[in-house]
Order: sequence, then C-alpha cells, then structure tokens
Amino acid sequence: MGNGRRDHTGNGATAAHLAENRLVRLALDLGAAEIGGPLTPAERHLVEQASSNTAADSAVGAVVDEARASILAGSDPLGRELCRIRPAAARRAAGAFYTPPALVGPMLAWALSHRLDRLIDCGCGSGRFVAGAVRREPELAVVAVDIDPIATILTRANLAALGARRATVTQADYLTLDLPRIAGRTAFVGNPPYVRHHDLSAAAKDWAVATACRLGYTISTLAGLHVYFYLATAAHAQPGDVGCFVTSAEWLDVNYGAVVRDLLLNGLGGQAVHVVDPRAVPFEDAMTTAAIACFQVGGVPGTMRLRLVETTAEQLDLLDPGAGCELGRDTLVRADRWTPLLRGHRSAPDWTSQSPLRAIARVHRGVVTGANDFFILSRERARDLGLEAWCRPAITSAEEILRSGGVVRDGPERLLLLDVPADVDREAYPGLDAYLCDGERSHAGKPAISERYIASHRRPWWHLGLSAPPPIVATYMARQAPAFALNPDGLAVVNIAHGIYPFDDLGPDQLSCLVAALNDLRHTFTGRGRTYHGGLEKFEPREMEALLIPGRRGILTPF
Repeated sequence: MGNGRRDHTGNGATAAHLAENRLVRLALDLGAAEIGGPLTPAERHLVEQASSNTAADSAVGAVVDEARASILAGSDPLGRELCRIRPAAARRAAGAFYTPPALVGPMLAWALSHRLDRLIDCGCGSGRFVAGAVRREPELAVVAVDIDPIATILTRANLAALGARRATVTQADYLTLDLPRIAGRTAFVGNPPYVRHHDLSAAAKDWAVATACRLGYTISTLAGLHVYFYLATAAHAQPGDVGCFVTSAEWLDVNYGAVVRDLLLNGLGGQAVHVVDPRAVPFEDAMTTAAIACFQVGGVPGTMRLRLVETTAEQLDLLDPGAGCELGRDTLVRADRWTPLLRGHRSAPDWTSQSPLRAIARVHRGVVTGANDFFILSRERARDLGLEAWCRPAITSAEEILRSGGVVRDGPERLLLLDVPADVDREAYPGLDAYLCDGERSHAGKPAISERYIASHRRPWWHLGLSAPPPIVATYMARQAPAFALNPDGLAVVNIAHGIYPFDDLGPDQLSCLVAALNDLRHTFTGRGRTYHGGLEKFEPREMEALLIPGRRGILTPF
C-alpha cells in the first residue's frame, strides 16, 4: 500500500505508510481510543505503530483544533486525507469508495424519518453516515462496522470530535458479525464495498450460498460483495427494521443481481429505488453508477417506486412520495431487468409481435489478442516484415462500424490481423519465425508477448483461433445504442465489436433487411445493456441476443 519510495528516515517504510501513521496519530489526538468500545487487536497494532513512530508524533494543537472544527462543521477531513494518501488501486481492491455528502444527507434523512432506536453503518469507512446521524440526533445509538482498522480508527475520531454519547465501533466483517438484537427499530444504512467476484475468496462465496439457502433465496457465485451485504442485512434484520443502501446500479439488470431484486420484492420489503443518472458522477474517485434502495424489512410490497434522479441534494429528496413511477409487483416480478422500467416501459414485452434476436442468430465476441500492438499491423508494416501472407483484414475500431452507414468494407487503409496456424513450420518461414521470436523476448523490462496472460493461456501462444467471419458486426460499448453493419468482405473482428451469426444461410437481401431493422430499432435498445459511469452502456453477447426485434417473418422480408 504505497508508492515504494523510502522515507528520509531510511527505515524502508513507504511514504504512504508513514502518512497513514500520522493520520492515525491525529485520530488519537482527537480521542479515537476513548470512544466506541474496546479496540480490536488490529486497531491496537495501528495505535502502537503510530505511537512509536517518531515521524507520527502528536499533531500540534492548532492542527487538532482545525480538524475538530472541520468535523463539527459537517466535513470529513480524516476521510478525505485517507483517500488522498492511500493509492486508488488499494482502495479499489478493498471496494472502498467513500460516499459524497450529496448522497449521505438524503439517505440519512430518509432513515431518520422512521423513529429509530439504532442506526448501523454497514461499511462505515471514515464514519460519514454515523457522524451525520449523531449531528442530527445526538442521543441515537449508532453502530459503525468496517473490516479496515484504519477506517474504524478514523470513525472513532470523528465520533469523539462530535461528542457521541451512544456509539459503538466494530472492526469486523459485516457478513459474519454477531449483531446483538434490540427491542426497537434498527436502520441499516451505508455504501457496501464494491468488490467483484473475481477477488472474493472461496470461503466468502460459500458463506453467500449457504446464507442465501438458509433464507430461502438463490445467489449466483458471480455476485460481488455489495450483493452479499444485502444478503447479510436480510440475515441480521428484524421485521420493522429499515434500510437505505447505495451501491453500483448493475444489480438492476444483471443475472447476479436477481437475488437483490428478489430480496427487495420479498423479505427486505423494497419501497423505492432511486437510480442516479449515469451521465452524472456520483463518486468523485470511481467510474460507477449508483442506485439507492430504500426498504422496510418484513414486508411484501404490492408496489415499488422507481426513479431516475440527478446527484444534487435538492433533487435527491428520498422522502418525496410522488417522485418517480410507482410500479406494481407483478410488473417487477416479470421483468428480468429493471432499468428499462425507469424509462417508462411499464409492462412486459408483447411477445406476440416481437422476438429476441437469439431466435434467429447467435452473438459472439470478437477475438481477444491480448496484445493488439503485436497482432494488429498496417499493410505497409506487414509487407516490410514479410507477414502479409499470414494476415487477414480486420475491423479494429468500433468507430469503423459507427461511421459505416450499415456496411463495413475492405480497403487499402484497413489494418491487418496476424492469423498464424497452430501447426505452422516456423523454420520454413524465416520472416514469420523472426517476428514470433521477437514476441518471445522481453523488451524494456516488460514481459514478453508470449508470457502475457491471454497469450500464455493459448497453445501455441500466437494462434488466435479465428472463427469464420461474421455476416453482421455490432458495436457493444459506447455512449449510444449499438450500431450494426454488414460485413460482406469477410473481415475478421477483434474484441471491439461483436459478430452476429444467423442460424440460417441468409441471402444478401435478407441480411440487409436484418441490419436495416436493427439500426432502425436502435433507440429501443438504450438501457437494455449495462450502464456505467458517464452513460457508457455495454452489451454482453447474451444481452445483445435478448434485444427484441420484429417477428422472424417480418424482419427478414426484403422491402
């Protein structure tokens, strides 16, 4: 966790590590060790490090006073400083994206409107939710939970500066936390960590599957940690409790999000989902969407309110009962994607006049080279290297499809893709062998092309295994709907586009009709992929296959 530079003390500690020590020292000077209950061993270790490090001596009184005044004024100087000194890569790995005030305020207002006996911040970070709750209701019991001991130390400091009277801070895993039951109402609030399934342990996935089964749900092992927090909340909560979580909005549409949708429609009792416009920037340091779900545990909602909002506090009034559109339970249950419902598609598709694209075609990704700078060449370079015979013209940019007018053609400026058979006799072709040998050498301290992740998993590493060229190509990630084009010259496609392969051997006129219809329908495809920061929308092959088109007979009939 640092940039690897040695501090001037010469002790080998990184500059970032020493900066964290100083931040912990400031937190101690604010009273972190005297509030929130006993310190855990991990927290005590941080305190000992900060106390013994001469570079982290107690801050001067003016610095402590300035930090305390900032906290009392509603700011979070400790959290801001941690985000500044801790590398972004480390924060992303832990799923630590701190919630901006424009979201914290409205979420707390909604939660506190329910006459609470306790409020739990389920992934507290530096304690923005519990600190905000204490500012509004000083006598409210608050519980802050986070697995990161530096985060809990900072939360303790914020609560100490505010003079919190009934605060508990727990450095622990929220998923397996032994949470005491109370007689009154608890609010579960926060910003669950966003960690993708690739980075979750087998033990965590086993916990999720077992917990879902115990509660009567099914969870995909492709779900991220933020989904686990919904599941853990269902396990911790009692009927009558309330919750308000902000997470990535992906769960609205993807298969792994089905368990969240199921929880909100059943045990968690969803009341509203407020989706931040993806063109906005809900989190300063993360390119992500945001969905705020409000729920009351134990209910089976007959309706739920879905709403598309901006990020400003004035527009994000979660207490407005008339905001968004109220959708019936049946509509929500039938929909396997909820984002289209935000745009006014309130009923299930009319399957009598429409069919999914998968009824007539399969969609496959373009080839992943793992090293475009090696496998993609200009015609001139391929000629100079004697590689033209081993290359195929290829579509290498989505812009080629977007600007094609519906037909992508070969031409003298088109780039080429290296397509070498697996069983080639390299010794018989010196030019080819020399180029492949170059790909097997390290350059400027970087791994050889053959040793990169994708190439190293191919046998042999240079063989891309190109499939037959697709008759139709489509963009799949842009700030606009997918665009479609014919591929009459049989160009290869790298992974900047998808290939569409009709099941039947369609003639030129039928292929033209299909492409024309798909492009005419582009406006209806918006919102049916996965929406990311800034309105970027991505369509995986199966999501593109689910796009609705006119019935088979109509779409393939030449005009």
